Amino acid sequence: MALIVGASAPALTKKRERRMDLRTKFKKIFTGLDSAYGTYKINGTNESNKQMGKAAVIRQPPTDILWQKHLDGVEPSLGIIPIRADNTCTWGAIDVDQYPLDLTSFITKVRQLALPLVVFRSKSGGAHAYAFTKAPVPAGEMQDYLNACAALLGQAGREIFPKQREILISRGDTGNFLNLPHHGGNKTLRYVIKDDGSAGTLQDLFDLYDKYVQEKLEPPKKKKAENDPLRDGPPCLQALCSQGFPEGTRNNGMFSLGIFLRKAFPEGWSDKLLEYNMKYFEPPLGIQELQVIIKQLEKKDYRYKCKDEPIKSFCNAGLCRSRKFGIGGDGPDSPQLTSLTKYNSEPPLWFLDVNGKRVELETETLFNQMHFQRACMERLNILPPTMKRADWESLINELLHKMVEMEQITQASADTTITGRFNELLEEFTTHLQQGIDRDEILLGRVWTDEEKGEVFFRMKDLEAHLKRNNFSGLSTPKISQRLRDVGATSTVLKLKGRSTRVWKMPVFNSQDAPFDAPKTYDDVPF
Repeated sequence: MALIVGASAPALTKKRERRMDLRTKFKKIFTGLDSAYGTYKINGTNESNKQMGKAAVIRQPPTDILWQKHLDGVEPSLGIIPIRADNTCTWGAIDVDQYPLDLTSFITKVRQLALPLVVFRSKSGGAHAYAFTKAPVPAGEMQDYLNACAALLGQAGREIFPKQREILISRGDTGNFLNLPHHGGNKTLRYVIKDDGSAGTLQDLFDLYDKYVQEKLEPPKKKKAENDPLRDGPPCLQALCSQGFPEGTRNNGMFSLGIFLRKAFPEGWSDKLLEYNMKYFEPPLGIQELQVIIKQLEKKDYRYKCKDEPIKSFCNAGLCRSRKFGIGGDGPDSPQLTSLTKYNSEPPLWFLDVNGKRVELETETLFNQMHFQRACMERLNILPPTMKRADWESLINELLHKMVEMEQITQASADTTITGRFNELLEEFTTHLQQGIDRDEILLGRVWTDEEKGEVFFRMKDLEAHLKRNNFSGLSTPKISQRLRDVGATSTVLKLKGRSTRVWKMPVFNSQDAPFDAPKTYDDVPF
């Protein structure tokens, strides 16, 4: 009989059941992609007090042991990729990486706007605002919803998870993970924030999830009167007129409002500007300030300054494009290019969201604007307008910078590199296809195996034909020759049916003779 010290067997059993129950509930809430997960090990902080560390994507299912270690506070913490293989998700989040952030004020604003979000303190002291759904929804729908929420909160431009609207699993694309909250369970700084602004426990997380989880995502919006003239205008101006223009941005805000009024009220727009000044600005701008703005607007038709505050923080570009007096009326815009990911295969592959569609690109396609335009025509049926070379290079550099900063670089597994794929097809060619009965059948395109010496013989052209049949075109003949030498093959001459024939010989591939070990199973996570 085993001796139990310090606790009774029933007590230990109850403790185990409690841990399993917490893990099960937590896992159910944050389940995402089941074929990969992320880890993040903190190793310091930067000048902005943001915690920095090493991120990695592991191409294995996240096990119960990993979920439990996360709740136990074991490093590295667990990150889950929200987008699933079918491009749906049951959760997403806004990453408000502002340091320091007044968390109480933030949660107060979330509740004032009646947004059904569950907010957590991030590892660096910012906030992760999550949306949850009971049933999976398209990842693009979750993105649109969270972008709209971020715009209403004045947090437009923040990272949104899922980062992708779709992922190309078969090509090695995994999407991006988000570090989960409650690393360490209740003994954590990554806690859920209760509606009163205080730190919550795991049980509070479960209660808030039940309170705010949605049957379906309803677009967040503030109700407006039927005759509201801003209903056809940019959503950023609607939000600002409702919430107020931040101090220090009032002149820029009035200028943007003037651009809208010129579009909506071509006759008498300046009188409308005076009216809106009294209606939406507290205190109103002085008459001299207004006259300066009016004179500027009279000179020419301006475009909305979407990259300037205050409208930058409240931007909802997708919705704005659909508005009669939004940015869509300013003419054709360049496509939205977001979420560049590099997949370190051989050669590298690039995955880019173009207007929300995931596109696989080669380096040359990304480097050359004309090649990029051709790829968009072939895959998306759109022709992006030609940009100045300097503007194009600046755009790509910005995408590359964000990619590195956000660690959106994935190391390829061996079987997805050119070398790995070549070795796989070579083994198939020399092992699994029809074998020659004698060496002369090499002339029929078959592989002949010398059983005594443990060597296989074949012609280069027959190997190349096999590679072509399998849509493998990554290597020229000289490079194939080098790859063969790398695995111990040599070129030689055999007498076949009386004539000298150039062939390749190499050692046979090792076969699996021993049975595979049965995988270990666990009834529960060990203590």
